[in-house]
Amino acid sequence: MKLPVLPTFNGEGDPRDHTSRFTATMGLLSVSDAILCRVFSTTLTGTAQRWYNKLKPGSIKSFSSLSTEFLNRYLTNIPAKTITSILRSCIQEEGETLRSYIERFNKQAMKIDNLNVNMATEALREGTRFGKLVDKLLRFEGRDRKNERHRRAKEIRGPKKRRAMTKEKKESERTNQRKKKMKALPKY
Repeated sequence: MKLPVLPTFNGEGDPRDHTSRFTATMGLLSVSDAILCRVFSTTLTGTAQRWYNKLKPGSIKSFSSLSTEFLNRYLTNIPAKTITSILRSCIQEEGETLRSYIERFNKQAMKIDNLNVNMATEALREGTRFGKLVDKLLRFEGRDRKNERHRRAKEIRGPKKRRAMTKEKKESERTNQRKKKMKALPKY
């Protein structure tokens, strides 16, 4: 069996990501706690390796205590939690397309644990310059994506296309009404 490629940590980035990737990778090998401690040091580079080298010999009794020390040392690298209310500051820029605004908004929303969907929806609505369009898009939020994309396409098309679609819809309704009347007639 080939050894998996282990992630490295140079003192930058989120230490939680490093420890979780390391434990997930090493979990595939089912190794002892002592091996975890020894192999962990090989994943450290730069300032992180210097930190490890300065640990007192015999001060680490388990991988759990090593990871705790590691997380405590790089605690300042852990990004602050992003909360849903931060989305209110995500506002569509002058000249920015609706598509790029929504993409930027979604990138911010993806960073939020336990996203409050109602608050995010409201922030999206308030942050756009196309309020009426967004209201119509959000009105269909519970329906499937295929229908939503179709409705979005209808909204974005020009007035001629909308009039043609309205005309087709009216003709379809008239046809349906005629069929209903035909069914209502008694059969002899």
